Order: sequence, then structure tokens, then C-alpha cells
Amino acid sequence: MKPEIQKRAKRPAPRGVEPRRWAAPIAGFVGAVLVAGAGLGYAGCRSGEAPLERTDEPEPSGATSATAESVEPAGGEDELEKPAPPAGSSEAVAAAAPAREPGFDPDAPYDGPLLGAMALQTPVYPEPRFSDERLGYIRQGGKVPVDPKPIKKPNCKQGWYRLLEGGFVCGKYSTLDLENPRVKLGIRAPDLSAILPYQYAYNRFHGTPLYKTLPTREDMLRYEPYLAEKKPADKGAKEEPATKKAEGGGDEAAKKSALDTSSTKPASDAAREGRRSAKRVPGDEGAGGAPSTRDDARAEQAAAAPSPDDAQAAEAEPAEPEAPKAWWQSDEKKPAVSLADLEKDADGNLSKRMVKGFFVAIDKSFGWNDRLWYRTTGGLVAPADRMYINKAPESKGIDWPEGAKRVGFVLSDKARKYTLSSDGKTLKDVGKLELRAAVPLTDEEREIGGAKYLRAVEGYWVKSQQCAVTEAGPKPDEVGEHERWVDVDLSSKTIVLFEGTRPVYTALVSPGKRSKEKKKNHATPTGSWRIREKHIAVTMDGDGASGDLPYSIEDVPFVAYYKGSYALHGAFWHSNFGREMSHGCVNLSPRDARVVFDFVEPRLPKGWHAVWATKAKPGSLVVVHD
Repeated sequence: MKPEIQKRAKRPAPRGVEPRRWAAPIAGFVGAVLVAGAGLGYAGCRSGEAPLERTDEPEPSGATSATAESVEPAGGEDELEKPAPPAGSSEAVAAAAPAREPGFDPDAPYDGPLLGAMALQTPVYPEPRFSDERLGYIRQGGKVPVDPKPIKKPNCKQGWYRLLEGGFVCGKYSTLDLENPRVKLGIRAPDLSAILPYQYAYNRFHGTPLYKTLPTREDMLRYEPYLAEKKPADKGAKEEPATKKAEGGGDEAAKKSALDTSSTKPASDAAREGRRSAKRVPGDEGAGGAPSTRDDARAEQAAAAPSPDDAQAAEAEPAEPEAPKAWWQSDEKKPAVSLADLEKDADGNLSKRMVKGFFVAIDKSFGWNDRLWYRTTGGLVAPADRMYINKAPESKGIDWPEGAKRVGFVLSDKARKYTLSSDGKTLKDVGKLELRAAVPLTDEEREIGGAKYLRAVEGYWVKSQQCAVTEAGPKPDEVGEHERWVDVDLSSKTIVLFEGTRPVYTALVSPGKRSKEKKKNHATPTGSWRIREKHIAVTMDGDGASGDLPYSIEDVPFVAYYKGSYALHGAFWHSNFGREMSHGCVNLSPRDARVVFDFVEPRLPKGWHAVWATKAKPGSLVVVHD
């Protein structure tokens, strides 16, 4: 996606939703692989952008694929927005349906009819007609409580379905038949009981392909020439008899051998072995701790020594100039490429290539052609042997402690607890404080030996310079007595959730990196805004600045947009909370991001993937300050 997000002046002409293409059946993968275009998302957290007013959905990441299912209404003039119906008409009655089914309790168990979403983003409208106003969307495969009796209207021949938590969905993009393949084989529902809604894989190499369809062995060799490098034979190993080689199947056997960079086991064994390999995790810094193996190096270096015949031929004939290497085949650690460059090799099989450091969200894992593969939540297919599963950071804030005036978060691994002598002049070390531990504090402080110390509620003392300290600030005038709002302090790099004047929860955050160099300055803007929209997960990407590589993180978790492309969201790729790390957004640990996501308005209805604030249900206020 381009770094800037343009405000839409007018919705494009409606487009139909075309059926997705499917790959051939394979063992262990529900018999098919769903093919889609590029994942949907914002250019995430870019500094220096003009404010973005409400849009109906995230902009597509990169060029929109012709096979990607759109959230736009189906074609036809009869489906465009029409003037409001006359008062008292059947249409007016339907349009005035209650926002939520009377007596429906969203928190109670539900075993009634469900509506399945068939489009990648199935839009929810406030009335049974297509318009620029949307309440949110449901991801393909999502299921939501519904009134099963359709409302027949010419603009949606299949009928409109009224959702029990409010809003209407056209039957062209949804169905009551939950066995429909477009529902059953849709994107896996996010796991909201886990730290992260999906598993995420870190790409270890430049040039790793994202396929539109499952590649054949020939395709793999064509798109991934590094696979053709054979493992060196062990010293002392005996040469196979020629007859045995012939029994192996000639060229096809050679291709199979070339593809098996680690073993010649059947697909099921290779998949199991791949899973074990994929579970390797880096250090706390996510992308910075990728494991390195000799096989990985061989996968990137295809250099075969010329034979004597080749040498003689070179002397006899003038050498042809070598074709320039592709950017991903060079030895540069930071090749000069943009997001657009990654799609230049795209064709019917290849969607794009990735640079090292990209993340994909995993929908399913499966074995194919003696390799482990990931189907991403964007509907593409990635080779798992080029990636590893990222481990989520465990960092978490705390409910605001009773009796605490302030809360300190430990930012030094050398932080200690101290008791004060009776004369108040000396300190005694009484134990260690864990990194990023939350310490409830009083408002008492002392200077001892030229350093400032803060008194904990439990009675011990901590050194001020080893902590990030936050305190409950004043309630903004526009916030109601019991209204929920959010305070982000860029100086302490903390967040506090409030109900009116009462602090409820606090945690460390990572705001945008500041720089005196304009192109590298990603400072988080200060000001007050209301939450505009919330997504369980949405893709963020952008081009790097001043020699930096592009970045792409598929399905960033628990995203709450408040200004343009600036958002409060989870970050699983680092654990440096309390430090400046982002491109302008406010990063939180996944656990804290989920707390914030559930706390702020608007509330996300059951089964929905995203929700927008409305005039009737405005979003919570976010105050960002130094």
C-alpha cells in the first residue's frame, strides 16, 4: 500500500462478488486452498499524514486483485442508494427497525439462527439499503445471530437479513446455510480466548514468495531457484549404483531430491518436522532474534562450480553478459525496494515477494510436496520453511491499585527495593524488582545521595530514574461523569483507562519514534480524538524512509483507530514497551491491547470483525499528550 491514505470523495461504482478460485485437493487441508487477492488494511501508523475522515473499510494493501472479494455492493442501478421511502410505507417501517432486537442479551448464551458471511468483508448497513454508511463488517466465515426471515427489496434480490445486535446484511453476501463452502472454508475465526487472535509467522529471507495457488514442483523450482541446490554429499559416502539411480525415476526423481533440502520423508513426516522447526522462536525483540542454520544459508546461496567441459566452452566462445540479479538474489541486506517492487514478478501463480521482516497471519497449516505451508488470513500460500512462528510478549499492565496515587513501571533490569533507615538518610537493599513490573506508589518521594526515590504502597522505596511513572490526570470537560476515556502520556509512555474521574487500568506503551531527521520522524501526534473504528485485526504496511525496508504486518491485532491511520493496537513483534518503537501509532502488548479494545466504545457485536462509531454511539475519547 502507498504510505498515504486518500480520503474518498465518492464511493466507486458497485462491484459484484466473484467466486474465489480453488486449488486442487490435498491431504490435511480440508481438501482445498482458498485463493484471494492481497489482504486488506491501512498503511499503518504513518506520521505526517493529513487527517483521515471516516471511511467505510480499510484501504486495500497494495494493488487490488481481481479475485479479491469486495465489500462493495453488487452491481446494478437498482442497488444504488435511493431517496428515503415515504413515511408509513413498508420500506420505512423496515428501515426504522430497532438497532438491537428487544430482549436480546449479547452476553447470554445463544443457540438460535446464525447468518454466515460469504464475502471477504461482508458489510453491515444501518438500514436495508446500500449506502455510504456502514456499522461494520463480518469476515468471511464469520457467523452472527440473525432474524431468519428476509426482508425482500429490489436492491437485494436475495433479501436483507436483520442482525439481532443491529444492522442489516444483504443475502448476496451472506447465507443461512452454514454448510455453504464459502462460509465453511472461509477464514478461521479469530481465537479471542488466546493472547493473539491468530498465529503469526516471521519471514526470514528476502524474496520469499506468496503464492496465489499451490505451486507444483516445477513452479517451486522456477520461483524459488535456491531449492535446486543439492545438499553436499557426506565425506566417505559410497556412490549409488547406476541401476539404483535409474530406478529412482530419472528427472522427476532429481527434482524431488532437489526440493527436499532437509529430508526425503513423505509429506506427512515433512510437515510434522516442519512444525517442530517452525516453533523455534526468537528473543523478546521478535524480528531481531531469528534463528540461523546452515540449511538456511544454503537456501540463499546457489553456487555450483563449473565442470571442465564448461571451462573449455567458455574459452572457445565469448561469454554472454550475466543477467542482472533480482533484488532478492543480491547480497544487500537492505535492497532498495518498495512495496510496489514486490509485486513486479506477479503472475497467475505468484502474488508477490516479501522482504525479510514481513509477518503473515496463519489461517491454516498443511503439507504439500514434502514441505510445510501456511495459508494466510489474506488467502495466500507461503512456504513455512522460510519462516518461523513468532512468540507473543507476556508484558501486561494492571488494574489501578486501591490507594495508589501513581503507578511505576520498572524499566531497568537492575532495579531494587529499598527500606529507609530510621534517620531517613540511608537505604537498605531488600530485593530485586522484575523488569516491567508495576509498582503501586504513594505521592511520597525523597532525595537521598543525589537520587530521587519513590515510596511504594507496600512501604519500600524505588529509584525514580529506573521507573516510568504515571498518575491519574484530570477528566476532560467533554467527558461524562461515568464515561469511558483513554489518557496516553508520551513522556512516561503509559496509558490509563478511565471511567469519568476514576482510573481503571494502566500499562506501558510504545509510541512513535522521534527523530530530528524529518523523513525518519514518526512522532505520535498530540491532541484529542474519539475512536472512529475498531478491528479485531487489520493489515498494516508501508514503504520505509531513508533507506529503510518496506514493512508489512498482516492482521495486526486489536486495532482502534482514532485519527487517520493512527491507532491504539497490539504489537507482538517486540517487547520494548516503555520505549519509542512505532511508526506513529500507540503500541501495546497484545494482552493490554485486548483490554483497551474491549474497554473503549463502540462495542464490537458478537461475530463481527469490525465496528464503526456512529452519532448515536460515539467512540471513546482518546487524549494524547506529552
